[in-house]
Amino acid sequence: MLSTIQPSIKQTVLPIESSSFGRNALPRITSNNKVNTSDKTEISGLLSFALSMQFAEMNYSESSSEMLYRSDDNSLALKANRSIDVNLKLEKFQFDITLSAESLGLDASAFGNKSEPMTLKLQYTQFDLMLSRDIQVKQHKTLRTPQEIIQDLIKGLTTAMQDPDKRTIIYTLDDEAVQSLVQSDPKLAKLFSELVMIMNAVNLMKDQSHGNHDYTIMLSGKSKPYTEFTDDMDVKGFAKEYSVNITILPPQSDSAAQAESATSSLPSKQ
Repeated sequence: MLSTIQPSIKQTVLPIESSSFGRNALPRITSNNKVNTSDKTEISGLLSFALSMQFAEMNYSESSSEMLYRSDDNSLALKANRSIDVNLKLEKFQFDITLSAESLGLDASAFGNKSEPMTLKLQYTQFDLMLSRDIQVKQHKTLRTPQEIIQDLIKGLTTAMQDPDKRTIIYTLDDEAVQSLVQSDPKLAKLFSELVMIMNAVNLMKDQSHGNHDYTIMLSGKSKPYTEFTDDMDVKGFAKEYSVNITILPPQSDSAAQAESATSSLPSKQ
């Protein structure tokens, strides 16, 4: 006699991502060795009980980073970060129980084959899967480098000195340009100051300012922004499996009677 209980198992298939950008992936897989334990207990002459357990765990992680640059000035346009963490655990329990027909009050009529034991197998499987995903998109403002701002000042001074109207030269800085220069190397800050001194010296050699007709050099520290895309995925799975094997032995009294009957049916030796 065979009885099987098999519930449905939830399954999940993770998508495989591909990209045309260069990828620098760092996969890592760790798996713990299975732990097998077993225990067998003889309760009485009519019953025995055995228990075996198995535990397994697997960890997998991967991260990648991709960057896209603009073709005109090679500035950063897009930065994408992806990561995935997977943790899977498995627990298996197996129970083996042996009973005698006498302990259950069964006789030989309950067995199809009186010489073969009766077997019952029960199995239950439970699988839990938890998936979480965090997607973020951020816009980052960037600053021009101090070298770029100084180069703009040099170009402006070169052009202003060629001005036929000999207008007074002035310059303006936006907040981003000031922030970039403040964070710059002291040598670059000194160079910027020296260029401003040269500009003032040139102005002294010219006539007085013409008011709104001044030659203005506008220095900006604003750079092109870039977009950052972050995709973090966390997968956790936990599975449990229970197996119960019950073996019922045929009545020993009937077996002994059959053996005695078979012996008595043999011809006696004279």
